[in-house]
Amino acid sequence: MATGAASQLAAPAGVGVLRGPLLWVTIAIAVGITAAGVFFGPRLPRRWPRRAAATRFGDFTVPIGLAVIGSGLAGLRGPAPAAGAIGTGAIGTGVAATSAIVVVTLAWAATGVLVATVLVPVAAGWPGLGAVGGAWFLAPAALLADATGTAAVASKVAGEGPALGWLAVVVAGMGAVGYLMVLGLAIARFAAHGLSGAPLSPWWVAAGCGGLSAAVLGRVSAVGPGGQAAATLREFGWAALVFWAAGSVVAVFVLAGSARYVARLRRLAGRPPWPPTFSTGVYALGAAQVGRLLGVPWIARFAGVAAAATLGLRALTLVLHFPRVTGRLFRRNRPAQASSDDRCQPIGEAR
Repeated sequence: MATGAASQLAAPAGVGVLRGPLLWVTIAIAVGITAAGVFFGPRLPRRWPRRAAATRFGDFTVPIGLAVIGSGLAGLRGPAPAAGAIGTGAIGTGVAATSAIVVVTLAWAATGVLVATVLVPVAAGWPGLGAVGGAWFLAPAALLADATGTAAVASKVAGEGPALGWLAVVVAGMGAVGYLMVLGLAIARFAAHGLSGAPLSPWWVAAGCGGLSAAVLGRVSAVGPGGQAAATLREFGWAALVFWAAGSVVAVFVLAGSARYVARLRRLAGRPPWPPTFSTGVYALGAAQVGRLLGVPWIARFAGVAAAATLGLRALTLVLHFPRVTGRLFRRNRPAQASSDDRCQPIGEAR
């Protein structure tokens, strides 16, 4: 996901030539991780212990990643998109268009499976506020990513462009409302329990999801009802601003916790931290869309700065963690034991 976001940020960062290569690197990483897990990963036990649905929100990274790749494939051909309108450029028929449609369809299928196996059980057997964590934001993020992918391929499905445009707008709205709902749960959880007992790194998604909401609202405005009508775009722009502002407020607290963790870090040890590159990337894309829709120059310039910073962060992350990650992927271990949660290296200390 992070490399895919970096690919879509190449143009506003001023290095549009990297867009295609980074997309292919994204696809290679996705295929490589899948192949390594199948052929070189740890042997699974015969009876895999069942995990509670409330701990499986991290699985939503699968449809998000697929939607990111599908959106990238949809923008491979045609005129170079303007900054803030990335992923919506038209492409002709052919392998790229067909692949984009197939990948976005797979993203929808994966989202449907996870809604049935994660969201429905959680809603039916509410685990309590103490179970709410940053990874929960990945559920609305999956809907937002699906809306982006749908908008990107809307013009590639013969005769179905208007219908898919409507679908993209409706799903984007559902994802945005879902973000606000999870944000409300997170605030209630913090008021009742603080952050104790929850992995802290996934809270980056809380900030990034606000930017993702803004980015998706901007993208679907080009294919949804109303088309390019100035009034319609303005309404989408104000809605995008609200979500980007919410993500900005959350980002302040997450950045403070991350800075505190980095200041105390002496060396890289244990499981690598969850890289925040995807979250910072979609936050930058959201800024680009807000600047485009509302015509605010300083927000558009800020998006370029955030895009460049995200590309630099992604490069640093790869340099620091690529040897460790690849070594663990290709090392045979004993049968894996299912964890009780999706813990990763924290960005700070829970209190």
